[in-house]
Amino acid sequence: MASFTHRARTGFTLVELLVVIAIIGILIGMLLPAVQSVRSAAQRTACSNNVRQLALAIHNYESGLQKFPVNQIGPGNEKASAAGEFESGLYSWLVPLLPHMEQTNVYDSLDLSSSNGDGDDFRVSDTHANAQAVNTVVPAFLCPSDTPNQENSVLLGSANPAPGSYAANAGWPSYATGISGERATPGLANGAIPLIHPSAPVEWHTSKISTKDFADGTSNTALLSERLIQQGNSGDEIRNGTDDRVLSMHILRQFESLSEIVTQMANTHLDVKESAYIGRSWSSGWPLVAPTYMHVQTPDSLIGHYDTAESEGNFVVTPSSHHDGGVNLAMVDGSVRFVPDSVSQEVWWAIGGRDDGYINSLDN
Repeated sequence: MASFTHRARTGFTLVELLVVIAIIGILIGMLLPAVQSVRSAAQRTACSNNVRQLALAIHNYESGLQKFPVNQIGPGNEKASAAGEFESGLYSWLVPLLPHMEQTNVYDSLDLSSSNGDGDDFRVSDTHANAQAVNTVVPAFLCPSDTPNQENSVLLGSANPAPGSYAANAGWPSYATGISGERATPGLANGAIPLIHPSAPVEWHTSKISTKDFADGTSNTALLSERLIQQGNSGDEIRNGTDDRVLSMHILRQFESLSEIVTQMANTHLDVKESAYIGRSWSSGWPLVAPTYMHVQTPDSLIGHYDTAESEGNFVVTPSSHHDGGVNLAMVDGSVRFVPDSVSQEVWWAIGGRDDGYINSLDN
């Protein structure tokens, strides 16, 4: 009888291989949204932890000096000893917090007796005493969901300052007459972090704020939040960027209610210069870098500026993020909340002021 040898099949047919590939593709398609959701949740949590650390650092600073850190919106006075040299100025509110954020080495390397820029300019060159310090990336100053362009030498000087994601609450614009026009003395600063111009004092700013100055309550007043970082390095890149939340709208200088300011912002034009520098340096207090924000538009909405944005700090920046549906925000009492974009306009306005008489809470 003829002898037959049975051979086991060891390979796949083309049809079987295509079926397996199709099944794997379907599984990946089903799992990818879940993976992205987990990643987004982790990034939001990490950002919330950064906000909490900053709030704690502010409280530690205030415990020692009985005042909150200030944001220097301009250079210091020119030194009499040498032309072109200026006293301390243009430092952001983040700089004095460095020792409280495990960044003492960076803090100690800064020459705080001089302006944080070349002369009276906001740019920092690679020959400046602060060049290495301002170039240092501080992870706790960056939201992990934002991927900033770290080539900032084109806009902010050859030291190439490192970017930052967080901004402190400066309150309402100096021209705001209140929520419904009831503010009898517009022009008074009412945020959590003072803005000062060392060489040209602005009347509506104050250099000292502490927890006792929050008449509306520390749990009812915002302290700091996050905002996106501008990516473009040219006019075209800025105008044609993918995110309109970093494009600043021009606001006419006039006294009006917060609701009227919102209406004006929706019916005006953007300016490239005021949009270019947002978030590009954590160390700079220069207003157009947006170290502070204001409570006018609700989160993830338009931002704007007056022509006094640089000299007086009237840069109406709005918190924004890549988190789904809102932003992380710390209150003055140190608590951290995730505020949805749908937050009531009136509540948002109220928590922006420390002593405006409105006691609205985010729990309302």
